[in-house]
Amino acid sequence: MPDVLVKNADYVVTVDRDRRIIRDGAIAISGNKIVAVGKTQEVAPRYPNADVIDARGKLALPGLFDTHIHNAQQLGRGLADEAISGPERLFKRLWVVESHMDAGDALCAARLCQLELIRAGTTCFADPGNYFAAETAQAVGESGMRGMIARTVFDMGQTNMGSLPKNFFEPTDTALGRADDMVAEMNGRFDGRLKAWFSMRVPVACSDDLLRKLGALAAMRGVGIIGHACENRDETTASHLKYGMGDIARLEKLGLLGPNMLLLHMGWVDPKELMLVQKRDVKVSLSPGATFHHAMGNINHGKTPEMLELGVTVSLGSDSAMSGNFLDAIRQTFLLVGGFHEARLDPKIIRPEVAVEMITINGARSMLWDDELGSLEVGKKADISILNTQRPEWQPIYNPIANLVYCAHGGCADTVIVDGKILMRDGKVLTLNETDLYEEAKDRAASLVKRAGLEQAAASIWPLQ
Repeated sequence: MPDVLVKNADYVVTVDRDRRIIRDGAIAISGNKIVAVGKTQEVAPRYPNADVIDARGKLALPGLFDTHIHNAQQLGRGLADEAISGPERLFKRLWVVESHMDAGDALCAARLCQLELIRAGTTCFADPGNYFAAETAQAVGESGMRGMIARTVFDMGQTNMGSLPKNFFEPTDTALGRADDMVAEMNGRFDGRLKAWFSMRVPVACSDDLLRKLGALAAMRGVGIIGHACENRDETTASHLKYGMGDIARLEKLGLLGPNMLLLHMGWVDPKELMLVQKRDVKVSLSPGATFHHAMGNINHGKTPEMLELGVTVSLGSDSAMSGNFLDAIRQTFLLVGGFHEARLDPKIIRPEVAVEMITINGARSMLWDDELGSLEVGKKADISILNTQRPEWQPIYNPIANLVYCAHGGCADTVIVDGKILMRDGKVLTLNETDLYEEAKDRAASLVKRAGLEQAAASIWPLQ
C-alpha cells in the first residue's frame, strides 16, 4: 500500500496526552499506522511519493467513535416515534421490527447504517446486539469500518415490562452457546477491525444464571460485555420490582461489574450505584439524541457531570435510526453539552473539549482499544476523520473545538480513513454503492413495515395525498 500524507490541515486535533492542536498540520500514514504527526513543513518533505490528501481549509482529528449503534434497526427509522413509554418502544416497536426481519433485511440495514456513519465522519461503532451477527459482520467487511458486534441473549420470554417476541426467547444454555460461537468465530476478523463481545442487551430480560455464565464466558474469551442499563424509569422500576434492586447493584451482586463492561444510557443510576461504576472502572456510553427524542429523562435525571468528576470513562452513542433517529456523533456532543448546560443552569459544567474526548479517546477506552486508537500519535492505527471547515456554520473560527461541538455536524465530514484505507474522499464514499443501496432499502422497508404491522406508526397527522 502506498503511503498516505494528509497535509496543509488548518487544524490537526491530536487528542494526545498534551491535547495539542497543530496549525498547518500533517499526518503521515504507512500501511495501517500513523508514522508522523506535526507541521506540514516538517512532515511533508519526508514522503515525496505519498498519496496526498490536501486538507487546506479542513480540520483533522482522530477517527470518531459512536459507542451505541443498532445496525439491525436502520430500516425502522421513524417507526418508534412518539412511543409513549419504554415498554411500548421496546416491545411494540423496536423488537417487533427486528423480529420480522430476515437475513437480507439485516444485511441491507447494516450496510445503510454504516454508510450513514461514514458520512458523519465515524470510523468505529459498538453494537449491543441483534440476531444477525453474520450479516452485521459482512457489512463491516464491505464498508471498511471498524466496529464491535454482539449477539443478543434473552432467556426470559416474559418480564414485568411485557412479553418478548417468540423468536427472541432461547433457553439459557442455547443462548449462551450461540453467543459464544459467534465470539469465537468473529472476534478479530478483517485484520482486527472487528471485535466480538457478549451482550446483556436488557438485564431485566436476562436471568441471574445467564448473566453469571455470560461473565464467565467473557473472562474466558478475554472480551468485553456490552448492554443497556438504567436506561429509563420504566426499566429501573422493573428491575426493582423483579430483583429488589437496580441494574448496577444487581450486576455487582452477580460479580459482573468490571473494566471490560460498557453500559449504555445510564441515566437512572443512584449515588451508590455511581460509586460502584467508578470503583469497578465500568465504561459508560450516553445517547443524548435518544433521550431527547423519547423523553427518557437521562439529561435532567442524569449524573454525567458527577461521572466525569469521578473519572468514569464516558463516551457517546447515537443509539439507532429507531431511537435517536440520526447517527451523528458530532451532533451528540452538542446535545450532551447543551443539555447539561440547561439542566444544571451552568454553561461551564461540561466544556466542548470534554465532549470531543468522549467521541475520540474515551470512545477508544470504552471499547478497550485506546492502546491503538483514539488519538493521532505515531504508532497508533491510522483512523482519521477530516472535516470541511469551509462552510458558513464554521466561520469565523476562534476556537476550533468550540466550533466543532457548538456549530458543526456530521455532514461536515469530507474524508474518512480507517486502518490506513480511505473509505470516503472529498465527500464520496468509496466502499459502498449508495445509489443501489437506497433503492434496496426503500423496497425492503416497504415490505418490512407491512410484515411488522406498523404502517401507521410513522404516519403524519397531516394528510398525505
